[in-house]
Amino acid sequence: MKSFNIAVRTLTLTLGLTGALVSLPSLAVPASVTQSKTIIEAEQAGCACFNVAVSGEGPAIILIPGLASSGEVWHSTVEALQADYQLHVLTLAGFGGVAPLTQDAWAHGFLPSQRDAIVRYIREQQLDKPVVIGHSLGGYLALALAATASELIGGAINVDGLPALGALFAETAANSPSESTESNAAPANFDPMAMAKGMANNESWHQRIVNDMFRSDGQTSGRVMGELMQADLRPQLASIRVPVLTLGALQHGAPYSSPEQVQANYEHQLANAPAQFHRFAFVADSKHFIMADAPEWLHQQIMQFLHNHAVKEE
Repeated sequence: MKSFNIAVRTLTLTLGLTGALVSLPSLAVPASVTQSKTIIEAEQAGCACFNVAVSGEGPAIILIPGLASSGEVWHSTVEALQADYQLHVLTLAGFGGVAPLTQDAWAHGFLPSQRDAIVRYIREQQLDKPVVIGHSLGGYLALALAATASELIGGAINVDGLPALGALFAETAANSPSESTESNAAPANFDPMAMAKGMANNESWHQRIVNDMFRSDGQTSGRVMGELMQADLRPQLASIRVPVLTLGALQHGAPYSSPEQVQANYEHQLANAPAQFHRFAFVADSKHFIMADAPEWLHQQIMQFLHNHAVKEE
């Protein structure tokens, strides 16, 4: 997955070292999403870990966006589900205009802080076994909750996230010894639009991805990518005791990895998840942002999961 490798290196080097980037106009949130919505700043144990937008009525679902993304990436999912479910859409600290973590909170680490804050949020809001749906970084957190807090959630959907990103890159590099160091280096000029095009086929989403990137705190983006590159959830996956669905985008590695290689990477990375609790579904015509490239397929998968593993009424 060389193309994604280069993108990660670029994001880490550029965002991680330059701090706050130039501000671009943020996207307006459609009125259909903002009506009857409650905004909650989750400030628990001294950690303003995320903001939450709550809409809809019914069983609870928590939606977590990825790195340098806002909760707005779940807009079409909210529209598809809010008639039947209560949706808690997070925007994590430092992303999409939300304030970064405090220095004290960073001492605990971003990934553990976010995971623990979501656990506290579930308890304090008295949510009855919500299903957690996460994209990318959010998918990692959904897997972490399924592995470490199965008693609190009803299930998890991992949308194109990996439990050990750094390990995948290390294996890829080991299997490609002929590639020079220069070929893996980050480009001299960071091009956010080129990165967005590499993560979604849907042209109408490219500016949205870029806007979220520039509304996010650069230091946070770089540090969180560093944590993800070192994190390895694979041993903990054996502790999963709730239904988990992993949705993989088979064009994510294009043109450097074939769909077969991408699928094999997912199956290898999640091999420790108990087969009775975990299953895969793969979409052939989507890059990383499945909600951009294959929203109908995504919503069909989510609704089928919710139907098969019905969450309880509040």
